[in-house]
Amino acid sequence: MSWIVRYSPSHVRRVRIPFERAYADMQAQLSPARAQQAWAAHNLALDLYETGSEIVVKAALPGLSAEEVEIEEHEGVLSISAQSQGESERQEGGWHIRERHSGAWQRSVQLPAAVKGDQAEAELRDGVLTIKLPKAAPANPVNRIQVNLPKLALPKLGKREKKLKVKTD
Repeated sequence: MSWIVRYSPSHVRRVRIPFERAYADMQAQLSPARAQQAWAAHNLALDLYETGSEIVVKAALPGLSAEEVEIEEHEGVLSISAQSQGESERQEGGWHIRERHSGAWQRSVQLPAAVKGDQAEAELRDGVLTIKLPKAAPANPVNRIQVNLPKLALPKLGKREKKLKVKTD
């Protein structure tokens, strides 16, 4: 008697279908506006890199003005939030297209090093937000401690020891 079961795609389908139905039900329960907000909240794309003196964060925020963006740094966590105002929908010549998102974005990221938040600079140019955060000195700098060797005092030699000669071959 053999316990080896031959692979069949129907086995995989049998397991996969309930998961796909559960996911579809979950998506159906969300309203389109809520689904769009959930998508946008997780899709605020960030680039974060570190130079010798600062941490630089770049975020894509097309179509937003500086007044619609809020940036905070607290205890090593950088938070970016933005709120865009929706444009009125238009229908021209039978076409009805609206692909740009209006609503709120929010993203928080742990910074890799301590920063001087009060000296940070942010610029929004061509739909790209660039934040430069100068690095702070470490709170607990590494202090080197030198190990001192005790000074050894050699015993004083008497007259007899001074006259000893060591023979070498």
